[in-house]
Amino acid sequence: FTPNDPKWSEQWGPRKIGADWAWNTTVGDHSVLVAVVDTGIDYNHPDMSPNYIPLGYDWANNDSDPMDDHGHGTHVAGVIAGALNNAIGIAGLAQVGIMAEKVLDSSGGGFDSWVANGIIDAADKGADIISMSLGGYFSSETLYHAVKYAYGHGVLLIAAAGNDAANAPSYPAYYEEVIAVAATDRDDSPAYFANFGPWIELSAPGVSIYSTFLDNTYYNASGTSMATPHVAGTAALVLSRFPQFT
Repeated sequence: FTPNDPKWSEQWGPRKIGADWAWNTTVGDHSVLVAVVDTGIDYNHPDMSPNYIPLGYDWANNDSDPMDDHGHGTHVAGVIAGALNNAIGIAGLAQVGIMAEKVLDSSGGGFDSWVANGIIDAADKGADIISMSLGGYFSSETLYHAVKYAYGHGVLLIAAAGNDAANAPSYPAYYEEVIAVAATDRDDSPAYFANFGPWIELSAPGVSIYSTFLDNTYYNASGTSMATPHVAGTAALVLSRFPQFT
């Protein structure tokens, strides 16, 4: 299936993983809900609004409007669930419901307590998959409690492994309940910046990834942050096709 989105030709990542072949079988099901735990989502973006579900919360500013004021979360969300075949911009991997838990502020920083609150809230709101393109090198009881809570509620948790080219555990990716995602380039080689080690479960495209950005724009970005939504979007397609899967 070849979408009519004009920037599809620039999306080497979804093409590399065979998204267009997967779309022959399913483009996704709106009964599947993915939560992006990040800087929020620009839900007014024409490539995001068709699949956006207003269920999340802004833990950074303590209000009910998780509008993105940084751009990172919108970029991640576009990879997962940008509107497909709408003759605008990019093609997202899965046409599923997507919600925002804003746990990082306008500078991209945040606290473990914010992230933990976002994870728990997403699980309580019925998220099937939680995508976390964030992390740090210190574990915390607060964060791990939230991860275990979501995992116990049957949520698939996916997180970025980090961008320091190091074999250093990054949390929450390092937790056993979470799929840790490293990044690859156009040649299927490990990205030069990606963390590595036996704790990594999957790698996915993460170099020069073209996706949605603030104010109806689009942007190329690199990082395990960009690889993570390729895994989350693929998981959303699998769950759309096989809703009985745990």
